Amino acid sequence: MTSPVNLLIASDHAGFDLKEALKKHALELGVAFTDLGPTSTSSVDYPDYANLLCERLSPSASQGAALGILICGSGVGVSIAANRHPEIRAVLAESEEVAKLGREHNHANVLCLGARIVSEDLALKIVKGFLQAKPDPGERHMRRIQKLSVQN
Repeated sequence: MTSPVNLLIASDHAGFDLKEALKKHALELGVAFTDLGPTSTSSVDYPDYANLLCERLSPSASQGAALGILICGSGVGVSIAANRHPEIRAVLAESEEVAKLGREHNHANVLCLGARIVSEDLALKIVKGFLQAKPDPGERHMRRIQKLSVQN
């Protein structure tokens, strides 16, 4: 039996309940979550948790996690915050197909979800799709991904 994928997860107060629900499905998802917070539905600022996850996920951080999930009310705020980090490619997915394509074509390493947008059942499907998809190493994808890393 293979060991579960170690996945970092964080949210803001609006995403807290969905974060907790996903953690309850860890065995079904085949993941071991490292929860970076918050620990309640008390108001917090989503950039703080997105930045914490991205700093821990960075290849130079050597934390042992390769993928992350961020959740806020719409998913937009955490997606914007995450994509400010040069080594992060965050995909905001509202469908399983977008999550898969983000992973395959764009080599996304962070999945962003909107707790007010997707149901718990749909979120589970999206996470499964994201985790099952593998980055496509094809030349056309690699060429485009390299362009995403160019600093202006």
